[in-house]
Amino acid sequence: MNNKSINSIKTNNLWHRRLGLSTFVVLIFLAISGFALNHSPGLKLNQVNLSSNWLLSWYGFEVQAAEGFNVGEKWFYQDGNQALLVDGDSIAPCTAPLRDFVQTADSILALCADSVVVLTSDGQFVEQFGTVDGLPAGIQSLTVLDDRIYLATNNATLEFDAFTLGVTASEIALETIKDSRQMATPLPKSLQEKLKEQASGPSVSLETVILDLHSGRFFGQFGVLFIDLIGLLMCFLSITGLIAWIKRR
Repeated sequence: MNNKSINSIKTNNLWHRRLGLSTFVVLIFLAISGFALNHSPGLKLNQVNLSSNWLLSWYGFEVQAAEGFNVGEKWFYQDGNQALLVDGDSIAPCTAPLRDFVQTADSILALCADSVVVLTSDGQFVEQFGTVDGLPAGIQSLTVLDDRIYLATNNATLEFDAFTLGVTASEIALETIKDSRQMATPLPKSLQEKLKEQASGPSVSLETVILDLHSGRFFGQFGVLFIDLIGLLMCFLSITGLIAWIKRR
């Protein structure tokens, strides 16, 4: 065997080792993910749902932080079942959206889409006053001024009595009530995670994630081209390995 042939074998072996080492991790992942996908029904990968915010955002789902109202040391908010929750416990039905929240000296009031929910100062349910009970439709906000409760529609202000559940006209300026409206704020992370477990929001199955990683689609067009390149390198490694074996003979 002449020097030219020896150098050719050395060069072939060198590139074979380099390419083999550079694709080693990817090939191991493709083998494991391929095995998992091949046995997906038995592993029940399609029944494992993932709903982390970053993953949903990556797949194009619009993820918004759940919001609520912080009164004292308690958080009041809604879940996907149209219920009013206090620190994770459902206390009353509440049609979305939860528009406003106020606290008086001895009570707490929540303004839902079509009702006012009256609670004690520690968050216990007392009464619910809705449109079927005489609450005017279109209430947008509520506020407390001098320990009196006021409601605001688009063009009028009303005074609300939490004890008699009566509503009367008021001369308070509409802008005064709207300007004092309390804004909802993002819930603490612990409550957001608890709400996510209770609600049936968007999710992605583990099978879909593994399949997209295996095919490269998880990373878009670049990922697909990368997996294509790995496939071509596998063909090249097979050919160079065969050439090395033949020349050694």
